[in-house]
Amino acid sequence: MEQTKTKNNPLLFLLKKLKWPIGLIIVAVSISSLGSISGLLVPLFTGRMVDKFTGSQFNMQFILIFVAVFALNAVLSGIGLYLLSKIGEKVIYAIRSVVWAHIIRLRMRFFDINESGQLMSRLTDDTKVINEFVSQKLPNVLPSIITLIGSLIMLFIMDWQMTLLTFITIPLFVAIMIPLGRVMQRISTRTQAEIANFSGLLGRVLTEMRLVKVANTEQVELDKAHLNLKEIYNLGLKQAKISAVIQPISGLIMLLTIGIILGFGGIRISSGAITAGTLVAMIFYVIQLSMPLVNLSTLMTDYKKAVGASSRIYEIMQEPLEEVKAPTGHELANGNLDFDHVDFGYDTKEVLHDLNFEIPKGKVTAFVGPSGSGKSTIFNLIERMYDVTQGDILYAGVSIYQLPLSDWRNKIGYVMQSNAMMSGTIRDNILYGINREVTDAELENYTKLANCHDFIMEFDEGYDTLVGERGLKLSGGQRQRIDIARSFVKNPDILLLDEATANLDSESEKKIQEALETLMEDRTTVVIAHRLSTIMKADQIIFLDNGYVTGMGKHKELMETHTKYKEFVMTQKLTD
Repeated sequence: MEQTKTKNNPLLFLLKKLKWPIGLIIVAVSISSLGSISGLLVPLFTGRMVDKFTGSQFNMQFILIFVAVFALNAVLSGIGLYLLSKIGEKVIYAIRSVVWAHIIRLRMRFFDINESGQLMSRLTDDTKVINEFVSQKLPNVLPSIITLIGSLIMLFIMDWQMTLLTFITIPLFVAIMIPLGRVMQRISTRTQAEIANFSGLLGRVLTEMRLVKVANTEQVELDKAHLNLKEIYNLGLKQAKISAVIQPISGLIMLLTIGIILGFGGIRISSGAITAGTLVAMIFYVIQLSMPLVNLSTLMTDYKKAVGASSRIYEIMQEPLEEVKAPTGHELANGNLDFDHVDFGYDTKEVLHDLNFEIPKGKVTAFVGPSGSGKSTIFNLIERMYDVTQGDILYAGVSIYQLPLSDWRNKIGYVMQSNAMMSGTIRDNILYGINREVTDAELENYTKLANCHDFIMEFDEGYDTLVGERGLKLSGGQRQRIDIARSFVKNPDILLLDEATANLDSESEKKIQEALETLMEDRTTVVIAHRLSTIMKADQIIFLDNGYVTGMGKHKELMETHTKYKEFVMTQKLTD
């Protein structure tokens, strides 16, 4: 039952996840309420003042009290509104923190099917809509209710007959606002979806701008963006139409109410039932009612918009998390890495079939096979980016799924084909993910081992040189050597190596090979081999074909016994 409620109300689901500043809320509500209560005295004093002037009575003390009440109302309302807005900002800060903390711990499958630009939009644009509701609309609710109820009570006290007459406009107002609020929610949900699509397109294009330029597809991407922007524009117009209906209706109803009071009030004054001051006070109370009525009426439409914006965030929050905890510091026992009848597939597509092999401790195991045979997928499984469909992966006889995830990943170094880099300095990238102090001397020693110290020092800023987005200021060989330096600093027990050096010049390739050979010493190394020299030096070669292991052994043995391996070595022209 609780799950159904939160699913129907994703905004409530988000707000329940937060830690609310209770003390600040009590203080803010109290001050804001006092401000609203003091505001109720202003029309009353105004009416009294009219009666005193009408009766040719001038009382300076009364005027001073009136000014003091007016000033007190302004000060209390201002302080109360600030404190309530502060609560709203705290809440939206907490929402963004909760959502980001959830997104960053999601499993890799989620990121495989969701664009980064769309996720950024959910975290910024959707939460911005929620922010407007939580930090701007909600803070006005209690003061508006107090002013509304207090004004109605004062109106009843002054002249209950005339007050009842003004009530005929309220049902009309409610009947118009409820359906408009429902329409606004639907439009808001669609708007946020289109904004997310546009952000996804921007992220995709900006990330691969070089491809866009080379492919000469600027106009194609512009046309795609225009479709998104046109839809956002049309939805914005629909929201504007609803707002354009709400505001005039609110104004008309207010004018109608004042008209009734003036007409009926004139009759009441002529009969002596009320004074002119009472009529003035009642008009002030009715005008004072207008702002709370508008706030409370638009509250529903703003609430619906916030619920609409929360719906996709709610879906993200339902995605399963990786069980990532801080490293325990517990030293995991070293041993062999065993694949025990492992099957794996992405969604419905089976990629690996009944893999059964051992990767010996401290040895080099090379995976060889055609493109798409499952070599990179094996790396993903070792890193626990995905869970196996069937079977198990054991390390020193223990399932890797029983080991703390952070501790397990701390044992692994990965020199990737893509050489992923974060925007920042060279130093930041080499030390990325290293949770211990590394001295300058130690850092320099590791970069020399990785053959990257010399080129780093050629930059004016040295280790403090900014690498640019995704390291684009560096060459492919430089990025790969920095990746190797990071693994030297990490000092992993298991080294995963995607030996992709085909796009590098011979000098860079030679330096990388020297660095890798140093790095591979006395480590359990798993390599996707692209070089014949690496294959020949490997203690074990595993040949993969369409997700099946079709051969295991050393190079010479496989050349003699495995026809497809021999063909692969010959046709791929693997380099020495």
